[in-house]
Amino acid sequence: MPENSGTAPGPTLDAPAAALAAAVLDVVRHLDGDPLHSARFFALVQSGALLEQQPSFALLLDDATLASARADTLHLTPVELDDVPEDADPGAGLAEIAWPDVATGGAIAVELTAVTWAEESAQAVADRLGSGAPRAVVAAMADGRTWCAVRGAGRTDLVLGPRVVPELVDALAASVGAAPTPEA
Repeated sequence: MPENSGTAPGPTLDAPAAALAAAVLDVVRHLDGDPLHSARFFALVQSGALLEQQPSFALLLDDATLASARADTLHLTPVELDDVPEDADPGAGLAEIAWPDVATGGAIAVELTAVTWAEESAQAVADRLGSGAPRAVVAAMADGRTWCAVRGAGRTDLVLGPRVVPELVDALAASVGAAPTPEA
């Protein structure tokens, strides 16, 4: 695949994993172009339940998203949390955060240094994603299912998978009350 050409093909996903991956990509699109001065946290909420509890939420959705949210019981809506720890260390923030009761999972968006996010050498990471701090969006559900999207600075392609950022996956899974499954 040519460099910077798009998203690399990943593993085949079952329906719950696909719903989680879609929520992660929603967060990636939401943050596109925004600087990440600190970690940003998102509650993952079953869209159907959110529509039942807050019918006015439907006014915020375009027709296609609303139809999908009503038809697909697995559809997730990422809701950015405002009252979050302001710790520079994402792991410490995950240990402190109180997820809302309506959340069935959570996501975190952070910029990472090359040596902290992967089980590869710093040079291999730089070769794969370019220089600069990669941006990661990591999500975990209470059932242990996880998904990640990582983009190198100045690039358009994503590295996708359930455990691309293993340390952050484990910390987030523990924070939402689940242990990750190896291929969740």
